Amino acid sequence: MKLTNATEQALAILAILAIQKKEVPVSSETIYTKLSVSQSYVKKLLRKLVVSKIIAGVSGNNGGFFLEKETKDISLLEIVEAIEGPFESFPDVGILQRAFSGFDEYAQNGDNIISAYFSEADRAWEEKLKQISIQEVLEKVFEKEDEIPTKNWNTI
Repeated sequence: MKLTNATEQALAILAILAIQKKEVPVSSETIYTKLSVSQSYVKKLLRKLVVSKIIAGVSGNNGGFFLEKETKDISLLEIVEAIEGPFESFPDVGILQRAFSGFDEYAQNGDNIISAYFSEADRAWEEKLKQISIQEVLEKVFEKEDEIPTKNWNTI
């Protein structure tokens, strides 16, 4: 399965929010301008991240979005699932059973075996992404710095 562009855009949003000065939320206008995508599309992404309790927002003239959790508590898997839903790489729409309809018992058995292999691989993929936090990514990105820098994206 290939993740959609929305996942990359959500990761960019999280990166922006992660290095934003803590006392200043990032406006949605700043986010969609930085991402160079439509306002309505960014709002959909932001909504998914809010519903998943990864980010939160405040309204008003000085409103915007901020991280709901510490970066060490946000995994890459949480972000993927917030945007894409649960991961399942093998669609299993019954093609194997149709192709081998004269071998019903074997077709079903083969379908079950293949589905199990893909499911096992999916769980391994999920487990790996669950172990990687936004904090870990930021530390690798800024490994030459003494600390992770902060910015006020609203003024850039």
